[in-house]
Amino acid sequence: MDVFVSYDRSDAAPVQRIVSALEAAGLRVFVDVEQIRQFESISDRLRRALGESRVLLAYYSRSYGSRRACQEEFTTAYLASPERVLVVNPEPNTEHLAPHEILDVLLPGHPALKAALATLVEAVCERVETLSGTIGTKPTPERPGDLPLPAKFTGRWTELWQLHSVLSHGRTAVLHGPVDSGKSTLARAYVHEFGRTYNQVLLGDWTSATTGDLVVIEDITEPPGSLATPAAHLLLTRDPRLAELGTSIELGDLREDELDLDPRLRSAAEGSTGLARRLAEQSSGSVDATLNQLHTSRTPLLAPLTDRLEPIVNGLGEPAWDVVRALCATTPVALPLDVIADIIGNERGPTGVGSLDTVAKRVTDLLARGVLVDIGLGELRLPRAFHLALRQADPQPARAEQIREAALEHFANRVRPRQTIVAARRRSKSDDDERLAAHRILNELTSRIALHGLPGNDGLLRSALTSLHTLFDRLRQICGEVGPDALRPSTPVRPGLGTLTRRLMDDVLRPFLTYWHPRLDDHHELRPAGVGSFEHELAWPMQAQLREELGKLQLSMTEVADELAVLSGNPLS
Repeated sequence: MDVFVSYDRSDAAPVQRIVSALEAAGLRVFVDVEQIRQFESISDRLRRALGESRVLLAYYSRSYGSRRACQEEFTTAYLASPERVLVVNPEPNTEHLAPHEILDVLLPGHPALKAALATLVEAVCERVETLSGTIGTKPTPERPGDLPLPAKFTGRWTELWQLHSVLSHGRTAVLHGPVDSGKSTLARAYVHEFGRTYNQVLLGDWTSATTGDLVVIEDITEPPGSLATPAAHLLLTRDPRLAELGTSIELGDLREDELDLDPRLRSAAEGSTGLARRLAEQSSGSVDATLNQLHTSRTPLLAPLTDRLEPIVNGLGEPAWDVVRALCATTPVALPLDVIADIIGNERGPTGVGSLDTVAKRVTDLLARGVLVDIGLGELRLPRAFHLALRQADPQPARAEQIREAALEHFANRVRPRQTIVAARRRSKSDDDERLAAHRILNELTSRIALHGLPGNDGLLRSALTSLHTLFDRLRQICGEVGPDALRPSTPVRPGLGTLTRRLMDDVLRPFLTYWHPRLDDHHELRPAGVGSFEHELAWPMQAQLREELGKLQLSMTEVADELAVLSGNPLS
């Protein structure tokens, strides 16, 4: 077989047009018309057909990455050899394409027009002629008994490739998120899809791991012992504080393109991918009926989530339940720590159970166990799905009602939540160094393209990227000139220079420049004599996309600049 066509079955009509054109050109094409559900894996028949084909042609629509079968087909071919993968993108942009290396195997144009279809067929024929052999199949190494293949998996396509980009280089990835965010399911899916690239997969015990192995450690609650082995390590945790143990990959809710679900049901399932998947599979009839079922005592839809959350809160005792009750009373509104303590303390009276220290300890415990979410600046909230499950599981509903009334009284008596008054402390040299460095970085940002967009089609893109490169070098220089005590991490109540500079350099500038600078340089090297740099850039097919990405970059830089302004004492507005 020459070509294996991989596609979402909802795209059958345009795919069939491509298949007919390929067959007319004399290619042998395998295209399956069997309906495969969103969560299902591919059959052995499809796996054999894929292994016996010379190339895979992926019709990469926006829904492609949300289909488990498409994920398996694409990953099998890509890991065999990227040269055996060709991609058709029918969408107007490339934001849905993952991994980014897909851009290197992207076929030109949208095959809607006859000329574009002919170009596509010609490119496929050329690739088939240059390749010998087939995709083949490489067996996945034996999985540990405690790490079975997930029964149902969908979405998380981007996160799978983010994991692989870290782990394939023998580094440590930290997968973190609240209870039921899908960490274990994603880890199992990764082992199933990418495990064939490792010599062996080990669960928990890394002492015998060697180069080329993958070690998976689930549910860590504290830093493990030394991981100074040459193997790749995948750490799973609910505690966001442990994200610093490696490259952080945080899991949130499934995106709309990953799971088709009514917006009201998606909102009710916020925080729980398991509940979202159950609603997508099991809900029938009207949305209102399903929502009413979610609010029914001990509904089976919530049972799996309740079974995971209830023992955690029970294990932390009655003060933890009171924190949960206070947040249940205000869901989905987030509350600062002092307001939670005020609500509980007002109801408890002078018993000390609602004291700030006691509440702070229980909040820390609940955050570490993935029950609460810190949305930043000390604001805490309970995901909507957790609110539904824990409200129904509360062993003292009368107590929950008392705290609900205390919360209403608190907000009725205050226009704004009372802020805790903290005695001023003496400013240290580290404070001054941090403030001065923040001021210098802010000046660098405001004087460059970082915070000033290119108007319309004006301005040289090459000059903009050079300015960003210079900014990166200046950031590194400034960080090297201040002491390590000034490079502090951010906290829930204040930004930190260390966290902000890492965001600028590692999360914003480095990936942007790594991707765009070589591509723009390659285009400039082809500039004909007598053609100006500006005119040559306008003729570049990717110039509009780069200008759009520059706009997004500037939004990210502006967010960091606002936090730097807080540190420097010089607000931007």
